[in-house]
Amino acid sequence: MNRKKKIFLFSLLIFMMAGFLCILAGCKRSSTGIKTVQLSPAEQAAQKISGYSNPDAVISVYELNDMINDPNLVILDARGGTSRTLKAILAEGYLPGAIQIIASHYQDPARWNSIAPAKYIERYLRELGLDNYSKIVIYGNDNCLQGRVYWMLKMYGCDNEVKILDGGFEKWQEAGLQENIAKPTKLPRSNFGFNPVKEDLSFKTDLKEMGAVVGSNDPNNIIVDARPNNDYLSGHIPSSVNISINDILNDDKTFKTAQELADIFTSRGVTQNKNVYVYSTQGEESSLVWYVLHELMGYPSVKNYYGGFREWNYRERPLEKGGASA
Repeated sequence: MNRKKKIFLFSLLIFMMAGFLCILAGCKRSSTGIKTVQLSPAEQAAQKISGYSNPDAVISVYELNDMINDPNLVILDARGGTSRTLKAILAEGYLPGAIQIIASHYQDPARWNSIAPAKYIERYLRELGLDNYSKIVIYGNDNCLQGRVYWMLKMYGCDNEVKILDGGFEKWQEAGLQENIAKPTKLPRSNFGFNPVKEDLSFKTDLKEMGAVVGSNDPNNIIVDARPNNDYLSGHIPSSVNISINDILNDDKTFKTAQELADIFTSRGVTQNKNVYVYSTQGEESSLVWYVLHELMGYPSVKNYYGGFREWNYRERPLEKGGASA
């Protein structure tokens, strides 16, 4: 056998092996050629979540459905701002076994848009039936209170496994999963306590610090306005950049992929080497953007300005208008 024939046969062998490996990797032969096997919605969701810096901070509706009968699972429905608004929300349905956590019950009435002190929150969570063995999943809707509850728990040093449901109740409905329309679940009062060693109050910031950040013009700091673009254009904290909830969510209210989020943030100068200060109207949307930056993307220094634009404007602090459209 001459040299040219040996080379030909060797090349043919390599080609055949490559085709075989393609089949093993998930390719299949059809009348139209080779097609890649499509992942199921559950597999697609799991693949996306695995790309985040902290995949344990989020859960898909499919994974939650698989563990719905876990006796340690506690699902917190964070959609209600007050007891009155909650009634209309519950009439639309809710996740099986969900417990309602109401924003007005964990707010501090004595301080502007502030979360109540840790000891008060501990008592409230005990009344809801949580203990330190509970696996907590939080879901919400467009008011972004799921982000506020997650931020609050982490800031005060919650030792529990805590996740946000990707896509919330709307995604659960879209997936055709079981929901409740009966009387809400009520668990017996139990023990719950924050771990003071894990408390991190640097997750929040206030009017005084925001004023210092604006006045410093430090290039290591960047301020993110999480409000809708129209609100941003009408007036915003000086030097802030606009990244709204609509920028970080898909049409089905699930979070965008890690790469998509990275492209959005870096294109607007929000990089991991900077100190990031996030605000919204009153600290709700900004809590969810804080969650995306700090938890999903792994940004080390992110603070949520809980007083928000409402406090900043009320205190007659300087404003800028206009700016680039989102």
